[in-house]
Amino acid sequence: MEETTGFMDWLSELVKDFSFANFIPKLNTVLGWVETFSKLAVLAGPVLILVLGLIYWFCPPKEANHRLGYRFWWGMGSVEAWQFTQRVAGILWTCMGFLLSIIMLLVCGGFSPTDGLDMVSTAGTCLIWELVLIGGLCLFIDVVVILRYDRKGNRRPKVAFTIPDKFLSFPKPRAEKPQAPQSPDLPQQ
Repeated sequence: MEETTGFMDWLSELVKDFSFANFIPKLNTVLGWVETFSKLAVLAGPVLILVLGLIYWFCPPKEANHRLGYRFWWGMGSVEAWQFTQRVAGILWTCMGFLLSIIMLLVCGGFSPTDGLDMVSTAGTCLIWELVLIGGLCLFIDVVVILRYDRKGNRRPKVAFTIPDKFLSFPKPRAEKPQAPQSPDLPQQ
């Protein structure tokens, strides 16, 4: 019993000064507002990319449209090209969003409200890097689609590299067996 009491005393000493309020910036100061805005600005992009990537990957729009989905001319030429483009964009955006979220969480952990100008300049640098990385990723997706499909959405016969269809394509629906026509004088079952 004494071992349990010793452990409980040690645990209560450890968490005696713990407070969740220490993790929340103090919004009664200008630097508290700057810290909060900087963290939100830095984390908004990666989280949005992660969410869009998951949507494009797991439940993309079925047909090409001008409102929803990763829109690119070569990817909108046929249903097969559209589905391939959505799947590639979903996989790559999910990976990029996950990596950027982790990196930006680490960067945000280093923000301290005592140096406001440094915090804002770091947040601005992070936002510029996010835009550059996302723009490069979109360019890479476009090049992959151009190499695989022509402008009308037809698959190119010879490509420089191939991506296995089992990883990127949607499962094909099973063909139903055609039923034999029944003659009118036989009783129907």
